[in-house]
Amino acid sequence: MNLKKTMKIRCVAAVMLGLLTGDFVCAQPASAPTSEADLCRTTANNPDLAIKHCTTAIENRKANSEMLAQWYVQRGTLWGEKGDYDRAIADHTVALKLDAKARHANYYRGAAYSNKGDFDRAIADFDAAAKLRPDDPVVYHARAIELTVKGDYPRAIADFDKALQLDAKAEGVHFARGRTLFYMSEFSRASGDLETALKLRPNIYTALWLFLARKRANSPDADDLLERETRGIRLGWPAPVIALYMGRTDMNSVNIGAKAPEAKRQREVRCEASFFIAHAHIIKGERAAAQNLLKEVLQNCPKNLLEYEGSVAELRRMK
Repeated sequence: MNLKKTMKIRCVAAVMLGLLTGDFVCAQPASAPTSEADLCRTTANNPDLAIKHCTTAIENRKANSEMLAQWYVQRGTLWGEKGDYDRAIADHTVALKLDAKARHANYYRGAAYSNKGDFDRAIADFDAAAKLRPDDPVVYHARAIELTVKGDYPRAIADFDKALQLDAKAEGVHFARGRTLFYMSEFSRASGDLETALKLRPNIYTALWLFLARKRANSPDADDLLERETRGIRLGWPAPVIALYMGRTDMNSVNIGAKAPEAKRQREVRCEASFFIAHAHIIKGERAAAQNLLKEVLQNCPKNLLEYEGSVAELRRMK
Protein backbone atom coordinates (compact mmCIF):
# COMPACT_ATOMS: atom_id res chain seq x y z
CA MET A 1 0.00 0.00 0.00
CA ASN A 2 1.51 3.29 -1.10
CA LEU A 3 1.81 5.32 2.06
CA LYS A 4 2.25 8.66 0.38
CA LYS A 5 -0.19 8.55 -2.50
CA THR A 6 -3.29 6.59 -1.58
CA MET A 7 -4.72 9.31 0.64
CA LYS A 8 -4.38 12.84 -0.71
CA ILE A 9 -3.42 16.03 1.09
CA ARG A 10 -4.07 19.49 -0.27
CA CYS A 11 -5.23 19.26 -3.86
CA VAL A 12 -2.79 17.68 -6.33
CA ALA A 13 0.13 17.23 -3.96
CA ALA A 14 -0.83 13.69 -2.92
CA VAL A 15 2.38 12.97 -1.11
CA MET A 16 1.54 12.01 2.42
CA LEU A 17 -1.65 11.01 4.25
CA GLY A 18 -5.30 11.93 4.46
CA LEU A 19 -5.99 15.13 6.31
CA LEU A 20 -7.15 18.31 4.60
CA THR A 21 -6.84 21.86 5.83
CA GLY A 22 -7.50 25.23 4.27
CA ASP A 23 -5.26 27.91 2.83
CA PHE A 24 -4.15 25.68 -0.04
CA VAL A 25 -1.27 26.51 -2.31
CA CYS A 26 -3.47 25.30 -5.17
CA ALA A 27 -6.69 27.03 -4.14
CA GLN A 28 -8.61 28.27 -7.14
CA PRO A 29 -9.15 32.00 -7.61
CA ALA A 30 -12.62 33.49 -7.49
CA SER A 31 -12.43 34.58 -11.14
CA ALA A 32 -11.49 32.64 -14.25
CA PRO A 33 -7.73 32.22 -14.77
CA THR A 34 -6.27 34.91 -17.04
CA SER A 35 -2.51 34.62 -16.56
CA GLU A 36 0.23 32.03 -16.48
CA ALA A 37 0.28 32.39 -12.69
CA ASP A 38 -3.44 31.62 -12.47
CA LEU A 39 -3.05 28.67 -14.84
CA CYS A 40 -0.12 27.41 -12.77
CA ARG A 41 -2.55 27.06 -9.86
CA THR A 42 -5.71 25.94 -11.67
CA THR A 43 -4.59 23.29 -14.17
CA ALA A 44 -3.26 20.91 -11.53
CA ASN A 45 -5.35 18.05 -12.88
CA ASN A 46 -2.92 18.10 -15.81
CA PRO A 47 0.51 18.22 -14.10
CA ASP A 48 2.54 18.54 -17.30
CA LEU A 49 0.49 21.52 -18.49
CA ALA A 50 0.50 23.09 -15.03
CA ILE A 51 4.29 22.75 -14.80
CA LYS A 52 4.57 24.50 -18.18
CA HIS A 53 2.44 27.41 -16.94
CA CYS A 54 4.35 27.59 -13.65
CA THR A 55 7.65 27.65 -15.50
CA THR A 56 6.50 30.49 -17.76
CA ALA A 57 5.27 32.46 -14.74
CA ILE A 58 8.61 31.92 -12.98
CA GLU A 59 10.67 32.89 -16.01
CA ASN A 60 8.62 36.06 -16.58
CA ARG A 61 9.37 37.03 -12.95
CA LYS A 62 6.50 39.53 -12.84
CA ALA A 63 6.09 39.25 -9.09
CA ASN A 64 7.74 40.06 -5.81
CA SER A 65 9.84 37.46 -3.99
CA GLU A 66 6.95 36.14 -1.90
CA MET A 67 4.70 35.50 -4.88
CA LEU A 68 7.56 34.05 -6.92
CA ALA A 69 8.28 31.68 -4.04
CA GLN A 70 4.68 30.44 -4.18
CA TRP A 71 5.03 29.64 -7.89
CA TYR A 72 8.11 27.58 -7.10
CA VAL A 73 6.18 25.81 -4.32
CA GLN A 74 3.32 25.05 -6.69
CA ARG A 75 5.66 23.68 -9.36
CA GLY A 76 7.49 21.69 -6.71
CA THR A 77 4.25 20.04 -5.59
CA LEU A 78 3.56 19.10 -9.19
CA TRP A 79 7.02 17.57 -9.63
CA GLY A 80 6.34 15.60 -6.44
CA GLU A 81 3.02 14.39 -7.82
CA LYS A 82 4.86 13.10 -10.88
CA GLY A 83 7.41 11.30 -8.69
CA ASP A 84 10.31 13.58 -9.65
CA TYR A 85 11.37 14.23 -6.07
CA ASP A 86 14.75 15.76 -6.88
CA ARG A 87 13.13 18.51 -8.93
CA ALA A 88 10.49 18.95 -6.25
CA ILE A 89 13.17 19.42 -3.59
CA ALA A 90 15.06 21.86 -5.81
CA ASP A 91 11.96 24.03 -6.37
CA HIS A 92 11.00 24.10 -2.70
CA THR A 93 14.57 24.98 -1.77
CA VAL A 94 14.52 27.95 -4.15
CA ALA A 95 11.17 28.98 -2.69
CA LEU A 96 12.60 29.01 0.81
CA LYS A 97 15.58 31.09 -0.33
CA LEU A 98 13.18 33.63 -1.79
CA ASP A 99 10.92 33.57 1.26
CA ALA A 100 11.98 31.71 4.41
CA LYS A 101 8.31 31.46 5.41
CA ALA A 102 7.02 30.35 2.02
CA ARG A 103 3.66 28.73 2.65
CA HIS A 104 3.87 24.91 2.64
CA ALA A 105 7.40 24.79 1.16
CA ASN A 106 8.92 22.99 4.15
CA TYR A 107 6.01 20.57 4.28
CA TYR A 108 6.16 19.58 0.63
CA ARG A 109 9.95 19.40 0.59
CA GLY A 110 9.74 17.15 3.64
CA ALA A 111 7.26 14.96 1.80
CA ALA A 112 9.64 14.70 -1.16
CA TYR A 113 12.54 13.78 1.14
CA SER A 114 10.31 11.17 2.76
CA ASN A 115 9.45 9.63 -0.60
CA LYS A 116 13.19 9.37 -1.30
CA GLY A 117 13.73 7.62 2.03
CA ASP A 118 15.67 10.54 3.54
CA PHE A 119 13.73 10.46 6.79
CA ASP A 120 16.04 12.73 8.82
CA ARG A 121 15.74 15.60 6.34
CA ALA A 122 12.00 14.99 6.15
CA ILE A 123 11.72 15.34 9.93
CA ALA A 124 13.79 18.53 9.87
CA ASP A 125 11.45 20.06 7.31
CA PHE A 126 8.36 18.98 9.22
CA ASP A 127 9.90 20.53 12.35
CA ALA A 128 10.16 23.82 10.48
CA ALA A 129 6.63 23.47 9.10
CA ALA A 130 5.25 22.85 12.60
CA LYS A 131 6.84 26.07 13.85
CA LEU A 132 5.26 28.03 11.01
CA ARG A 133 1.87 26.29 11.22
CA PRO A 134 1.45 25.01 14.80
CA ASP A 135 -2.29 24.45 14.36
CA ASP A 136 -2.03 22.30 11.23
CA PRO A 137 -2.74 18.59 11.99
CA VAL A 138 -1.27 17.48 8.67
CA VAL A 139 2.23 18.49 9.72
CA TYR A 140 2.13 16.53 12.99
CA HIS A 141 0.69 13.54 11.17
CA ALA A 142 3.44 13.62 8.57
CA ARG A 143 6.23 14.05 11.11
CA ALA A 144 4.85 11.21 13.23
CA ILE A 145 5.11 8.83 10.30
CA GLU A 146 8.79 9.67 9.82
CA LEU A 147 9.45 9.29 13.54
CA THR A 148 7.76 5.90 13.40
CA VAL A 149 10.06 4.71 10.63
CA LYS A 150 13.03 5.95 12.68
CA GLY A 151 11.78 3.97 15.70
CA ASP A 152 11.13 7.03 17.85
CA TYR A 153 7.72 5.75 18.89
CA PRO A 154 7.06 7.99 21.94
CA ARG A 155 7.58 11.17 19.91
CA ALA A 156 5.50 9.72 17.08
CA ILE A 157 2.61 8.98 19.45
CA ALA A 158 2.84 12.52 20.84
CA ASP A 159 2.54 13.93 17.31
CA PHE A 160 -0.37 11.66 16.43
CA ASP A 161 -2.09 12.75 19.64
CA LYS A 162 -1.56 16.39 18.71
CA ALA A 163 -2.97 15.81 15.23
CA LEU A 164 -6.08 14.19 16.72
CA GLN A 165 -6.51 17.05 19.16
CA LEU A 166 -6.70 19.30 16.11
CA ASP A 167 -8.87 16.93 14.03
CA ALA A 168 -10.55 14.24 16.14
CA LYS A 169 -12.17 12.47 13.17
CA ALA A 170 -9.12 12.08 10.97
CA GLU A 171 -9.17 8.38 10.13
CA GLY A 172 -5.73 8.57 8.57
CA VAL A 173 -4.25 9.48 11.94
CA HIS A 174 -6.05 6.67 13.77
CA PHE A 175 -4.75 4.22 11.18
CA ALA A 176 -1.19 5.53 11.48
CA ARG A 177 -1.21 5.69 15.28
CA GLY A 178 -2.63 2.17 15.36
CA ARG A 179 0.31 0.93 13.30
CA THR A 180 2.79 2.67 15.59
CA LEU A 181 1.16 1.09 18.66
CA PHE A 182 1.36 -2.25 16.84
CA TYR A 183 5.11 -1.76 16.38
CA MET A 184 5.36 -0.96 20.10
CA SER A 185 3.72 -4.34 20.86
CA GLU A 186 0.74 -2.46 22.30
CA PHE A 187 -1.58 -4.73 20.37
CA SER A 188 -4.81 -4.10 22.29
CA ARG A 189 -4.39 -0.33 22.05
CA ALA A 190 -3.50 -0.70 18.38
CA SER A 191 -6.73 -2.63 17.85
CA GLY A 192 -8.71 0.24 19.33
CA ASP A 193 -7.24 2.82 16.96
CA LEU A 194 -7.57 0.53 13.96
CA GLU A 195 -11.20 -0.23 14.82
CA THR A 196 -11.88 3.51 14.87
CA ALA A 197 -10.14 3.93 11.52
CA LEU A 198 -12.17 1.10 10.00
CA LYS A 199 -15.45 2.60 11.23
CA LEU A 200 -14.55 6.01 9.87
CA ARG A 201 -13.54 4.63 6.49
CA PRO A 202 -14.03 0.92 5.69
CA ASN A 203 -10.92 -0.27 3.89
CA ILE A 204 -9.54 -3.74 3.29
CA TYR A 205 -5.99 -2.75 4.27
CA THR A 206 -7.19 -1.31 7.56
CA ALA A 207 -9.11 -4.54 8.15
CA LEU A 208 -5.94 -6.56 7.56
CA TRP A 209 -3.92 -4.52 10.03
CA LEU A 210 -6.73 -4.76 12.56
CA PHE A 211 -6.79 -8.53 12.19
CA LEU A 212 -3.03 -8.73 12.76
CA ALA A 213 -3.31 -6.56 15.87
CA ARG A 214 -6.13 -8.70 17.24
CA LYS A 215 -4.22 -11.93 16.56
CA ARG A 216 -1.13 -10.59 18.32
CA ALA A 217 -3.38 -9.53 21.22
CA ASN A 218 -4.72 -13.12 21.35
CA SER A 219 -8.26 -11.94 20.65
CA PRO A 220 -10.47 -15.06 20.39
CA ASP A 221 -12.81 -13.50 17.82
CA ALA A 222 -10.16 -12.13 15.43
CA ASP A 223 -11.02 -14.63 12.69
CA ASP A 224 -14.79 -14.13 12.92
CA LEU A 225 -14.43 -10.36 12.91
CA LEU A 226 -12.20 -10.44 9.83
CA GLU A 227 -14.87 -12.46 8.03
CA ARG A 228 -17.61 -10.05 9.05
CA GLU A 229 -15.73 -6.78 8.53
CA THR A 230 -14.46 -7.59 5.04
CA ARG A 231 -17.62 -9.15 3.66
CA GLY A 232 -18.50 -6.19 1.47
CA ILE A 233 -14.98 -5.13 0.47
CA ARG A 234 -13.31 -8.46 -0.31
CA LEU A 235 -12.73 -7.85 -4.01
CA GLY A 236 -9.54 -7.96 -6.06
CA TRP A 237 -6.19 -7.51 -4.38
CA PRO A 238 -5.51 -8.00 -1.44
CA ALA A 239 -8.50 -10.33 -1.09
CA PRO A 240 -6.20 -13.39 -1.44
CA VAL A 241 -4.49 -12.31 1.79
CA ILE A 242 -7.87 -12.35 3.55
CA ALA A 243 -8.45 -15.86 2.22
CA LEU A 244 -5.02 -16.90 3.53
CA TYR A 245 -5.74 -15.56 7.01
CA MET A 246 -9.11 -17.31 6.99
CA GLY A 247 -7.44 -20.62 6.11
CA ARG A 248 -9.11 -20.84 2.71
CA THR A 249 -5.99 -20.70 0.56
CA ASP A 250 -2.23 -21.15 0.83
CA MET A 251 0.77 -18.83 0.58
CA ASN A 252 1.61 -19.87 -2.95
CA SER A 253 -1.87 -18.89 -4.11
CA VAL A 254 -1.42 -15.47 -2.54
CA ASN A 255 1.77 -14.97 -4.57
CA ILE A 256 -0.03 -16.09 -7.72
CA GLY A 257 -2.85 -13.66 -7.00
CA ALA A 258 -0.48 -10.73 -6.42
CA LYS A 259 -1.00 -9.14 -9.83
CA ALA A 260 -1.62 -5.68 -11.17
CA PRO A 261 -1.87 -4.40 -14.76
CA GLU A 262 0.68 -1.60 -14.38
CA ALA A 263 4.36 -2.33 -13.68
CA LYS A 264 4.78 0.10 -10.80
CA ARG A 265 1.67 -1.17 -9.04
CA GLN A 266 2.74 -4.75 -9.72
CA ARG A 267 5.95 -4.12 -7.80
CA GLU A 268 3.96 -2.69 -4.89
CA VAL A 269 1.55 -5.63 -4.86
CA ARG A 270 4.45 -8.09 -4.75
CA CYS A 271 5.84 -6.20 -1.77
CA GLU A 272 2.47 -6.34 -0.05
CA ALA A 273 2.24 -10.07 -0.65
CA SER A 274 5.66 -10.68 0.90
CA PHE A 275 4.79 -8.54 3.92
CA PHE A 276 1.42 -10.13 4.64
CA ILE A 277 2.72 -13.67 4.06
CA ALA A 278 5.53 -12.85 6.51
CA HIS A 279 2.87 -12.07 9.10
CA ALA A 280 1.16 -15.37 8.39
CA HIS A 281 4.48 -17.00 9.31
CA ILE A 282 4.70 -14.87 12.46
CA ILE A 283 1.23 -15.97 13.55
CA LYS A 284 2.36 -19.58 13.12
CA GLY A 285 5.58 -18.96 15.06
CA GLU A 286 7.76 -19.43 11.97
CA ARG A 287 10.24 -16.69 12.76
CA ALA A 288 12.99 -17.49 10.24
CA ALA A 289 10.63 -17.63 7.26
CA ALA A 290 9.08 -14.34 8.32
CA GLN A 291 12.47 -12.65 8.69
CA ASN A 292 13.54 -13.73 5.21
CA LEU A 293 10.44 -12.21 3.62
CA LEU A 294 10.67 -9.00 5.61
CA LYS A 295 14.30 -8.59 4.56
CA GLU A 296 13.22 -9.04 0.94
CA VAL A 297 10.79 -6.16 1.40
CA LEU A 298 13.60 -3.90 2.67
CA GLN A 299 15.85 -4.88 -0.22
CA ASN A 300 13.35 -4.71 -3.05
CA CYS A 301 10.52 -2.34 -2.18
CA PRO A 302 10.01 1.44 -2.34
CA LYS A 303 10.59 3.19 0.94
CA ASN A 304 7.26 5.02 0.78
CA LEU A 305 5.22 1.84 1.19
CA LEU A 306 3.47 0.94 4.42
CA GLU A 307 4.97 -2.50 4.03
CA TYR A 308 8.48 -1.03 4.07
CA GLU A 309 7.66 0.86 7.27
CA GLY A 310 6.13 -2.29 8.76
CA SER A 311 9.05 -4.49 7.79
CA VAL A 312 11.55 -2.10 9.37
CA ALA A 313 9.56 -2.15 12.60
CA GLU A 314 9.02 -5.91 12.67
CA LEU A 315 12.68 -6.69 12.05
CA ARG A 316 13.60 -4.16 14.75
CA ARG A 317 11.29 -6.04 17.13
CA MET A 318 12.85 -9.39 16.20
CA LYS A 319 16.39 -8.33 17.15
